[in-house]
Amino acid sequence: MRLVLAFALVLAIASPAFAADAVVGDPYPLDKCPLSGKALSADSPSAVKDGREFKFCCNDCKGKLETDAASVISKADTAIIEKEKAAYPLDTCIMSGEKLDDKSVDAVINNRYVKFCCADCVDSFKKGVAVNMKKLDAAVIEKQKAAYTAKKCPVSGEELGSMGDPLNVVIANQMVSLCCKGCEKKLRAEPAKYVAMVSAPAEKKQ
Repeated sequence: MRLVLAFALVLAIASPAFAADAVVGDPYPLDKCPLSGKALSADSPSAVKDGREFKFCCNDCKGKLETDAASVISKADTAIIEKEKAAYPLDTCIMSGEKLDDKSVDAVINNRYVKFCCADCVDSFKKGVAVNMKKLDAAVIEKQKAAYTAKKCPVSGEELGSMGDPLNVVIANQMVSLCCKGCEKKLRAEPAKYVAMVSAPAEKKQ
């Protein structure tokens, strides 16, 4: 019996689902350090806190995630909301279906800005975050797919459809069409770079 329990403990520790550095949800969506505001690169240091990824300009800033996590998270949330709020693609609450207005509630969940009709819907979303995030992704894709103008994969430069049906991935509430599953890893490594490549044309039209 002790052997079985010990083996189970080893599996739990080794399992990715229990890994302390496992990223849940979106990668860090900004192209700047949440503390210094300096530009980030693909090699910028990163850290994971409670399943959420953060990237920093230097190791000094990275260390503050452990010493003053609340401040780092607050600044990152503020920057994400500021960047994504104006272009939020939905006009109804993802949970209730109610119309969103000036009294709507802003939240950042797993590095994604989400707008709700009320605080109760924020709590409901968090209780089933994995399922509800997929629901949000599907709603974003449905909203943006018809107007998506890019003909090539932003990661590889290959024509979309040249390797089968494109893979639609949502990052920072922006649909990004990829030529294949293999490009998703690079998209998640530098999301701000590739999201800008497909969202810029839409922003210019506004």
